[in-house]
Amino acid sequence: MSDISVVVVGAGIAGLSASFHLAEKGAGPITLIDKGRVGSGSSRRSGGLSTMLMGTEAASAARGISLDIFERFDRILDDYTFHQVGYLGLYDPEQFQAASLLHEMHRRCGARFEVLRRRELEARFNDLRLRDDEYGVLDLRGGYNEPDRYIPALTAKVRESGVQIREHCTVEDFLIERHRVQGVRLQGGGELRAQATVCTVNAWANSLLSLVGQPLPVRNFVHERFVTLPFAEPPRLPATMDDAEGVYYRPTEDNRILLGTESLNPVQIEKPRLDFDLVELEPTTKSLPFIRQAVRERLPRMKNAYFDYHRVGLISYPIDMVPNIGPVGALPGLYLGTNFCSGGFGYHPVAGLLLSEYIVDGQTQIDVSTFSPDRFKDFDTEAYLAQEISHQEMIAAHATRNQGVVRKRH
Repeated sequence: MSDISVVVVGAGIAGLSASFHLAEKGAGPITLIDKGRVGSGSSRRSGGLSTMLMGTEAASAARGISLDIFERFDRILDDYTFHQVGYLGLYDPEQFQAASLLHEMHRRCGARFEVLRRRELEARFNDLRLRDDEYGVLDLRGGYNEPDRYIPALTAKVRESGVQIREHCTVEDFLIERHRVQGVRLQGGGELRAQATVCTVNAWANSLLSLVGQPLPVRNFVHERFVTLPFAEPPRLPATMDDAEGVYYRPTEDNRILLGTESLNPVQIEKPRLDFDLVELEPTTKSLPFIRQAVRERLPRMKNAYFDYHRVGLISYPIDMVPNIGPVGALPGLYLGTNFCSGGFGYHPVAGLLLSEYIVDGQTQIDVSTFSPDRFKDFDTEAYLAQEISHQEMIAAHATRNQGVVRKRH
């Protein structure tokens, strides 16, 4: 063990990843805490899709490392499989023209992908139906994870590595001494002191960071995923972001189909209170009818499908749609791995690795300055958060700032 003590706040997938990589690098002692149970936040409510075909070089390179880690986890975690069935982006002609501008960058980052038309896609994935003018881009290394299988498997490995996990342990404030974060103060009394404090609470980030005057320009929105009853035969689909129809879907390992959308205008939860529980979120009545209509022709087997259950979580969007990963310059000793938009499963493996490199090595293996929380140090965050901005308005503003770039949402 090194002499770098660490407390990780938030036992979702990002906190588990950070704990795993910190332990592997010899940091310790490491304490992972959560206000609820391990994985009881939005992590278990995730769609679990992952690709490295992102809108920037930094994001694509980082996501490529995440895929490396998933492939490794498939080998070293018990009772876990990375379903590397491919990640498919479906586009109308205008969307494909924009997406194709990124292909050379993706190749530079080491991506392996194919551009496919209707006949090729329908032959390979028999449950898909496309129009003649649509295009598919298949990330051959992409795929999906089942959160209910992945989280327990990674938790077991984290415990095995010597990390102490404390559930039902709510942070009340950060401990700051001599202008440095020295750990956290807990509700009900008690402190956890550490040389490095890692915050991975995602939608709750501003609930904590506002306590120390470091809020981020991020907004949290309700996000729902719907899951069908099992089919008699396994769905013949990759993990799919269907931009042409405004939905996403994937098979599950027990012969169901999971579906979701970001095309509606979901409810915003500005700053969840520290004791906020996701069971308090209300389902949106418009989501399921929209999804059913969107896949009516695309997925013929959905015409007679029944839905078994749905899960409601929160996604957290920074103003620039870029996650916050790294140290907070104004508060030495504090590190963030938060606000992954709806791409938490794609980002969290590399986020945990990068955080361990920041803390133990003092530098990262790739340039991820674009993810630095300090990019907002001169931004008027308070004014931004005081504005009333909907999900659709936020997405439209981002698209305007990034003309010609198709936003990858997973």
